[in-house]
Amino acid sequence: MLPDPDELAGRVLCQVKDLATTKAKDVIIKNGDEQYSIMVVQWKGDIRAFVNSCPHARVPLNMLGDTFFDLTGSYLLCTTHGAHFRPTDGYCTRGPCRGKSLRPFPIEVVGTDIVVVPKA
Repeated sequence: MLPDPDELAGRVLCQVKDLATTKAKDVIIKNGDEQYSIMVVQWKGDIRAFVNSCPHARVPLNMLGDTFFDLTGSYLLCTTHGAHFRPTDGYCTRGPCRGKSLRPFPIEVVGTDIVVVPKA
């Protein structure tokens, strides 16, 4: 089951400063008995969030902490199968799920907080 942004609206995921080191943050959301991983990424000044699940194998992209970008810093990398995703829209450009996309998760920056917003 995937997280419902409408149920989580208003919840603070993290702060902008949490993205300073790796330009990304793995945020675990607990909602009742369910637990979800959301990746918040900063790319060229924009902050976006995606459900942290590769469309190919349904595993988290990161293997170690908040490391999501490839060595060039240009793509989000699935460390399981090497898929590369654009940080602007989550579209897979290389790997076994080429042509598929990460599921976006709606957020907005409120002051210094990154907050879940309802689906548009």
